[in-house]
Amino acid sequence: MDTKLIEALLIELLKLGPERFTQDKILANLTLAATAAGLSLTTEGSTLQREHLQLAAALEHLATDLGSQYRARAMLRLGAGLDGIELGAVIEPIDSTAPLPRFVAFGSTARATLAGINAEIRKALQPHTKPAPPRIAGRVSLKRLANQLADDKANAA
Repeated sequence: MDTKLIEALLIELLKLGPERFTQDKILANLTLAATAAGLSLTTEGSTLQREHLQLAAALEHLATDLGSQYRARAMLRLGAGLDGIELGAVIEPIDSTAPLPRFVAFGSTARATLAGINAEIRKALQPHTKPAPPRIAGRVSLKRLANQLADDKANAA
């Protein structure tokens, strides 16, 4: 690896004036630097880039389905998965003070992350039933007491 050539090419690229800062000049310098490093530049996206773009597109559809009050973000964070990087998905209300739920999921692939966010959405959309108050030992509710009295009267007759 020719580190001096790589440094020179990258420094030259950084020092270019706005009039010479073209796509061709950037590609030429980066290609030469990659060759000096023993690498090959490709125009194909990496696996991580494809997964990130798939996730971003799917999240936009989900946010649209939830309504105009939501926005979506696809992000990357250090974690398990693709070369130590993990995909993250957030669908949140545009107005942070809104009482709407926020959905967050992480995964090593777009499919796994979407499965997580869909599970979060399903969980939030299920009707919430209020749990019965805990029973206090030694106390009988009025309804139950009335039923017991009615049963006692019926049995006595």
